[in-house]
Amino acid sequence: MARQTRRLKFDEFAAQIDRVFEEMASEDGEVMVEKAGRLFRIEPAGKDIWRGYDPERVHGALVHLAGLLAGVDRKALMRDIHAARRQASRGRPAR
Repeated sequence: MARQTRRLKFDEFAAQIDRVFEEMASEDGEVMVEKAGRLFRIEPAGKDIWRGYDPERVHGALVHLAGLLAGVDRKALMRDIHAARRQASRGRPAR
């Protein structure tokens, strides 16, 4: 099961920076720091992003999902996606 990324406000991060880095080093984790409404990810350099990757599971998932969008109106779907992207969301203002 995937671990949830720790999220901290900048002031909290700055106040306990030594402990945060020690925890990241021991758990090979990452932390998201929020400052002025923007999120920044801090993670160890050289982190193995492929650890735990199983190509057979990925292939199985793709086979399972094949045809999922059969019969969907592609133009309407794209129109809905583009409309959703124009809406403001937390941490990401509308364009």
